[in-house]
Amino acid sequence: MQKELLYLFLIIFIPMLHGCLTELEDVEPQDTAYDKSITAIVADDENVWVGTQGDGLYKFDGLEWAVYTETDGLISNFITSLVIDESGVLWIGTDSGISSFKNNLWNNLTEEDGLFNNDIRSLAVDGSDNLWIGTRKNRLVKYNGTNFTNYHINPEASGPGEMGHIHTISADENGNLWVGSCISGLSVFDGENWTDLVNNLSVFVTSSAADTIGNVWIGHISGLYHLSDEQWTHYTIEDGLLNNNVSALTWEEENSVWVGTNDGLSFFNGSNWTSYTIANGLPDNYITALAKDPNNNLWVGTPNGLAVSLVNL
Repeated sequence: MQKELLYLFLIIFIPMLHGCLTELEDVEPQDTAYDKSITAIVADDENVWVGTQGDGLYKFDGLEWAVYTETDGLISNFITSLVIDESGVLWIGTDSGISSFKNNLWNNLTEEDGLFNNDIRSLAVDGSDNLWIGTRKNRLVKYNGTNFTNYHINPEASGPGEMGHIHTISADENGNLWVGSCISGLSVFDGENWTDLVNNLSVFVTSSAADTIGNVWIGHISGLYHLSDEQWTHYTIEDGLLNNNVSALTWEEENSVWVGTNDGLSFFNGSNWTSYTIANGLPDNYITALAKDPNNNLWVGTPNGLAVSLVNL
């Protein structure tokens, strides 16, 4: 455990130490995302992007941090979700609409532009480079760059008050779209038809991840669900998961997955479980966001800050 503790702390505290040294030289310390409330993380070939709860959008280029806020063009400092499309556009979901960012240019989308609702809860991009947007009132919105198409997910479950929020969206390699809601559970869209209550999962589907070899991972308040070769497997604390309340997912190679929970981080390699908590260097046991960068570093977001593993744990 000592090795994991060292790697997690190395990247967290080196920038902080640099800040202390530059302060001695009368230079303002660099603002970073390490001590912010983290809501979303995504990585491209050059940068890691980190969304926060009220402090805007952070970018790490491997050496330095930059921060973007409403004064720069971001539609809101309260970020809920991040995704990057095939052309390199960063899409930013917030509580007030969507911002897109590329080549230092901002564009914002709201209900006035055709968006169903400004309260964005999740984002994804499919194989045809369409942007999928999850909002409140159990609505999923497809945006092809010009037009919006709205879908009401399982309207019978959301009721006349149109309750529910779309918390997670994932596109798999077969063109299916997996959609998780706090009210209507798990639904899948094959491009033409919807199937609701997949695997009998109703209410509080919190997270999802689809890898490139056919696996689909679903996070739920009752544990982790894995779809492979048309068979579902359910994992809980009895199998080695830290907590049944799964909050974030990101897949690893060879049928492996990182699972964020309310009590820490679990790693499953297809056979065995390994767990990480505050004792191993995490700033908080509640995991809010997970992402792997092109160098295979793991980025872990919590309400109490950001941790990064420099190696595979």
